[in-house]
Amino acid sequence: MQYLPKFLRRLAAAVLALAPLLAVAAGAGYARPELLIETKELAGLLEQPDVRIIDAASPAEYNRAHIPGAINLFYLTLADLEERKKTGQPLSNAGAEKIFGEAGIDENTRVVVYDGGEGPFASGVWFVLDFFGHDKVQVLNGGVRKWLKEGRPVTQDVPEIEKKRFVARPQPDRIVDLAWVKKNLRNRKVLVSDARSFKEYIGEDVRPGASRGGHIPKAMHLEWKKFTGKLETFKPAAEIEKVLTQRGITQDTKVISYCQTGIGRSTDVALALRLIGYDNVRVFTGSWEEWSADPRLPIEK
Repeated sequence: MQYLPKFLRRLAAAVLALAPLLAVAAGAGYARPELLIETKELAGLLEQPDVRIIDAASPAEYNRAHIPGAINLFYLTLADLEERKKTGQPLSNAGAEKIFGEAGIDENTRVVVYDGGEGPFASGVWFVLDFFGHDKVQVLNGGVRKWLKEGRPVTQDVPEIEKKRFVARPQPDRIVDLAWVKKNLRNRKVLVSDARSFKEYIGEDVRPGASRGGHIPKAMHLEWKKFTGKLETFKPAAEIEKVLTQRGITQDTKVISYCQTGIGRSTDVALALRLIGYDNVRVFTGSWEEWSADPRLPIEK
């Protein structure tokens, strides 16, 4: 390698450094492995100034212990119901710019978000950043549970954050609003999928924020847990695709994912599909909170 030009030596070194990560990704068969990051790679980025690590759990969980350098951004703070009703966006542009700017994120910041390893909390933060045009965001595969199992460090120290200028660039093709769902209920090219538990789906479990129990008419029950791995956040691509194929879902199917709040379980399904190359997926941001609140709208149980 010493006889190669300097830029080629650097390129070769970069490829060698990526080899372990690419091997993991290839083993899982993901079409977009860059949406995830492995614990080993994150461990080498803890001191990097252009990397922002986000713990998406509740403040109480974050305060107990978190990955060094991580800041807390509870995923539910990114779902403004009034904004979702008004524009379909999870947050207003101004709200997103304030929250993410204060979190020290600008267009050059690489963001790594994690939760307990289950996926919904981290996927919620990923989804909102992705919606507002930030393409440098990854979810930690296996989350803090895998991090701890590997004996990696945690802390209670809260880092000082320098504010940055975050510019919101909404991507409307990532979402649908209530009017869109109502208009497309009978559209055979659209599949509305319910990411909640089966008891919520059939109306036996009515959670706070929901006005009625049941589900959107003709919605397919596709619980987020169908895609979760044991130690990793997601199952391998072949297993995810098997779940979809059994339900007649292909890459051409327009999937509309919803849950209770429009962030969390629905966004986890969206991330799972995007991970394996199923890009024709959107999130109904108003979700069951908005649908169930209108007594004029039909429901099924």
